[in-house]
Amino acid sequence: MKTLNASETLPRTDRTATVERRILLIEDSEVLSRRLVELLSDPGLMSIAAQAATQSEAISRLKEGLFDVLVVDIELAEGNGVTVVRNARQLYPPHAQPLIIVLTNYASDFVREHCFAAGADYFLDKMRDISQLKGLVAHGHTKYSDTPAGH
Repeated sequence: MKTLNASETLPRTDRTATVERRILLIEDSEVLSRRLVELLSDPGLMSIAAQAATQSEAISRLKEGLFDVLVVDIELAEGNGVTVVRNARQLYPPHAQPLIIVLTNYASDFVREHCFAAGADYFLDKMRDISQLKGLVAHGHTKYSDTPAGH
């Protein structure tokens, strides 16, 4: 049996005893990012494990490690969140699909359908639906995996 040193972590599939959900926050507004980090930091339940402000940063983070939840803005400083959602669904194995929540100011029916077609689980309007975000991150389930996010 391999012993981990302090800098190593167990792969996500071996962390079944840990309920804390690792979040990748993809948001280009520094002000909103700070508010979301505060909102979504709940030790033992959820934590922001990484952040990205551009499409390329987000895709790099996805390739670096597994996350349980992605909170994705559509309009990014460079690129867009829809491409990030599509990439996440392709990069993650079927048993380890993350919960993907789109959080946007562009809450039209067209954008909503485009996000769902790319693989989003939830679509929230930043102005109207942000109060739902913490509950979804903590307890939501992806429709793309038989295993609940974070397990």
